[in-house]
Amino acid sequence: MRRLFIILSILALVFSFSCSSGKGASSKKPSKKGDSSEIGFAEIEGGETLKIFGYSKDSEVARKMKLLDEDFIGCYQENVKVGEAENVNIDFNLTIDEDGFFDMIEILKTQSKIETKIAKCIKKEMESIGVRPGNHREAKFTLSYKVTKEKVRHDDKRGKMNDLRSQMITSLAKMKKFKDCYDARRAKNPKLQGKFTLKFTIDEDGEVYDIKLRNNTLTDKYVINCTVEKLEDTVFPKGDSEDEVEVSFDFTATSDNPRPEKPRKSLSL
Repeated sequence: MRRLFIILSILALVFSFSCSSGKGASSKKPSKKGDSSEIGFAEIEGGETLKIFGYSKDSEVARKMKLLDEDFIGCYQENVKVGEAENVNIDFNLTIDEDGFFDMIEILKTQSKIETKIAKCIKKEMESIGVRPGNHREAKFTLSYKVTKEKVRHDDKRGKMNDLRSQMITSLAKMKKFKDCYDARRAKNPKLQGKFTLKFTIDEDGEVYDIKLRNNTLTDKYVINCTVEKLEDTVFPKGDSEDEVEVSFDFTATSDNPRPEKPRKSLSL
């Protein structure tokens, strides 16, 4: 009995040692934290997505600069032409006085005229803020604009739309299901005529929402309601570049023949 107790004790010690030594090997790696240097992002006119990052070893400067996120975006949009978004990096030398105000803001060498214009715009915005009072000190700050989604051209040499969503929007007025809404009532009223506009939004998944009726001169509500219902059931493909698109669907019907006009497409900004 004593021998059995000793054997069990040894086995327990061995098991305990193996578990403790294996903890390090089986422990999970810490999950990655988000990029603390990211200041903000924006979808800008032209279809690109822009991310803004700020880097400084002075944590107080890095924290305060995040308050200027909208101003940084505004300075970029004011100086970069639509459809010509590009990566921009700007370095600043800062001198901070005892009261926490920027005693000097020096723009270091820039690579282009656009960078110089953006830097001067940002310098004005920096002058309006301060940091925590303390010792007189110097700091460096780097502002980085990164285009994370390039604009995709929709027109080839012949001017035709080349992504599936644009093709479907272009052919919207020719779809039989919308013509059927008119033809069903025209059989009863050959003189039925008028026009209306449906403005709606296509989300990133191709779903239609926020349908609004505009400029209606068609007295038959059935045609309008039928068109809206069929539009709600329509799912569009994902576009090459746009996440969300606003569309104007102009429908014109005469007593002779329904003539839906070509819909106009515009980016939702």
